[in-house]
Amino acid sequence: MDESWFDSATGLLRFDEIVMQRPSFQKIMQDGVVSPEEFREQTAKVHDLMAQLEPLLTPEAKGVATDTFAELAVLFTLLARIPSGN
Repeated sequence: MDESWFDSATGLLRFDEIVMQRPSFQKIMQDGVVSPEEFREQTAKVHDLMAQLEPLLTPEAKGVATDTFAELAVLFTLLARIPSGN
């Protein structure tokens, strides 16, 4: 998959679009409820993908990836804490 993370016209991140296309997201959201088992499975999937990715990265790329993952986690945590309506 060689898909840009950014919209070519706007330069904005396309993560919403990319997430909506993921089979894992579509399966989990099919009934509109995230079960504890689905959460555990997704956690394991992310773990396995990160374990697969880590040895492929140069030290410099690993540093950038680590910063990116951490800042995405911060962003998603902030998003979950924004009061509704904002």
